[in-house]
Amino acid sequence: MTVAVWRSFRRIASENPYVRPLFFLIIAISIASALSPHFLTLRNFRAILISASPLMILAIGEALIIMTGMIDLGPESVLASSGVVIATMDILMGVPTYVSITLTLLYGALIGLTNGILVVKARIPSFVVTLGMYWGLRGLAMVISGGYPIGPSSVSPSRPLTFGAVAGSVKGIPVMVVIAISLSIFVHFYISEFKKGRDIYAVGGNELAARNCGINVDATKVFVFVISGILGALAGIIMTAWISQAYAWTGQGMTLQTIAAVVLGGIPFTGGFGTIIGVVIGSFVIAMISDVIVLIGISPLYTYIVTAIVLVLAGLQARKGAFVK
Repeated sequence: MTVAVWRSFRRIASENPYVRPLFFLIIAISIASALSPHFLTLRNFRAILISASPLMILAIGEALIIMTGMIDLGPESVLASSGVVIATMDILMGVPTYVSITLTLLYGALIGLTNGILVVKARIPSFVVTLGMYWGLRGLAMVISGGYPIGPSSVSPSRPLTFGAVAGSVKGIPVMVVIAISLSIFVHFYISEFKKGRDIYAVGGNELAARNCGINVDATKVFVFVISGILGALAGIIMTAWISQAYAWTGQGMTLQTIAAVVLGGIPFTGGFGTIIGVVIGSFVIAMISDVIVLIGISPLYTYIVTAIVLVLAGLQARKGAFVK
């Protein structure tokens, strides 16, 4: 009976991309609520959503890249360096808010474009390109900031961030959560309802077949890297506003969390399958890990260990066709 139920579940999960992330979410909530009586409260869920927002935005970009069968190891460095870039312009240089935000987003797009061109034209594996970009952007952020945090007190008299509203609330609703959820819904519908969006699935599912169908595979790959770069810059803007300062090593460990969120969301490393809604659920689950660790009173350092374990377990289940074997 048990074997039959499990086989039935695997078959349903292979056909419905929402089953896997929902399965992990239910398991995670069950464990978290058992570990802490304070977990199932509106205040705590609000806190999880806020902390998950930057991760969610990074994970959307990572998901698009993994859907095409590639990987990006540099999202956290895009976030950190973008934070340093906008903080430098906003606080140290006094650049108008709309200009600094626009230039920072363009900075992210340029990073993504560079990654995409190196992968597509130079034919360097995405793993190598983005790993090199990871260290390069960390170094750039260190050079720009001089190795010190950039915040309101970096100048005299103190100058607050002019874009701090993105980390504020409107009628009790966190703006950063609204931004993350709105982006998730938009990207979800784009890749599921529009041809250019569906091309992403096609490239990840079978690149040769996609080329034979007339899809511009190279342009699609560059496109997802550019979008990932823009979203990384946006996450950096939000993170800087949230913590009210920028530092070259902000977001350490978020690359692991981002990939874990994508895998938990049901997207296999081979690409061609999965949904953005699943990635949103995966991001929430990853944010829950840090939350529960704080609630039960153990060291936050265990977050990396638990996230790594979850990533491995999720990876076993997120392999293409793993549920139908």
